[in-house]
Amino acid sequence: MVEIMKSRIKILSTVIFLSVATSAFGQGVGQDSLTVDKAVSMVLATNPSIQQAVEQINATEAGVGVSRSSLYPEGGVSLGYTRIGPVPAFSFPGFGNILLAPANNYDEHIGFSGTVYDFDKRQKSIDLSKTQVESAKDRLELVRQELAYRTIQTFYSILVLERSIRVQNDEIGNLNQHLLMTKKRVEAGTATDFDVLTTQVRVAAAENQKIGLENSLENAKIALRRLLGFAPGSPINLAGQFDETPVTLNVDSLTAVALRNRVEVKAADDQIATARAQYNVASAIYNPSLNVAFVYGFKNGYEPNLNAWRGNFAAAAQLQVPISGVIPFFGGYRRDNMEQQASAEIKAAQSSRSVVEDLVKADVEKGVSDLHSAVDKLQTTNVAVQQAESALSLARIRYEAGTVTNLDLLDAETALAQARLSRLQALFNFVIGRYELEQAVGEKAW
Repeated sequence: MVEIMKSRIKILSTVIFLSVATSAFGQGVGQDSLTVDKAVSMVLATNPSIQQAVEQINATEAGVGVSRSSLYPEGGVSLGYTRIGPVPAFSFPGFGNILLAPANNYDEHIGFSGTVYDFDKRQKSIDLSKTQVESAKDRLELVRQELAYRTIQTFYSILVLERSIRVQNDEIGNLNQHLLMTKKRVEAGTATDFDVLTTQVRVAAAENQKIGLENSLENAKIALRRLLGFAPGSPINLAGQFDETPVTLNVDSLTAVALRNRVEVKAADDQIATARAQYNVASAIYNPSLNVAFVYGFKNGYEPNLNAWRGNFAAAAQLQVPISGVIPFFGGYRRDNMEQQASAEIKAAQSSRSVVEDLVKADVEKGVSDLHSAVDKLQTTNVAVQQAESALSLARIRYEAGTVTNLDLLDAETALAQARLSRLQALFNFVIGRYELEQAVGEKAW
């Protein structure tokens, strides 16, 4: 199959070269002309959807930082003043009133506290945050991919529509020349008014078709301006051609590449990783923890001079062992329920990955099939154009000789225009089919 396709591609290289050569389909190559690569780069650099996805990554990365903050101790400074009354005191014979505390109590201290060890409970929360960052990066890649290929399709749609309008203008010009010739024949008595009317109908039909093409072209330009961030009505000057690049068309090898490269597969894997991280967090909610605290400061109220400020400290260690981790009833079976929920999400994510794999395989098969079809249509449309050109040349000779009718000549001219339009559409389908296959395989267009 591969050898057959290589042979076809060599034929197509000649066909496309003869069809489009190296001419640009647009308004010409100028200083401000946009190539397809440049258009894609501009869209990916300026489109608001990209910035939105980037900010989402920034938000999830900040979430990792928030989770990491639990690894650090907390500290604080406390300043206090207390006025008490009556002042506690007692009388002792020979000594008078003895104060047990000052009336004005001052206290200032600095303290630190933190968790020394919690059996990786905090680390599992951090790991969960990291998987969310990966998911956000996957979303960015998907946005880039969607925008890139939408830009490519819109770009080539404009090129083919501009070329189609030129073909349509040629047809209208030929029909108008034929109309003038037919009117002269009527004056000479060799044609009838019916021939003039028939030709005018064909001219009107060709002009209506041109109007439809122009409307489609303007809509495509509006879509491209929106992607590029251009102001409404801004000129669109594209430089490009319907070139052909040989590609491998072995379904098995392309599928293997797609399963390695497609962002959707990676996103599905990241969803599984997130679900597993959630399960780990659920399993650790009742892990024991060892906490320590230390406070140092100055205060009054110490004997023998109650009003003198003296340094003091306090140190504490605390081991917390939630009873709910041993007897689930006291926690309302919270951990069990959370683990069941996370387990279900893991299975759902795994099933989703299987679905994604099937879709990727189907995309590759469809891309290869479409490209095969595009190759065949290119060959047939090229032959159809050659046949239509020969038929029109022969019809003109016979019309001059009076052996065919005006309607026969009009049919031949219309057939040639339609054949040329069909060939342009086939070229467009081939180029877009190639890009769609690259997208299906997971190749980046930027």
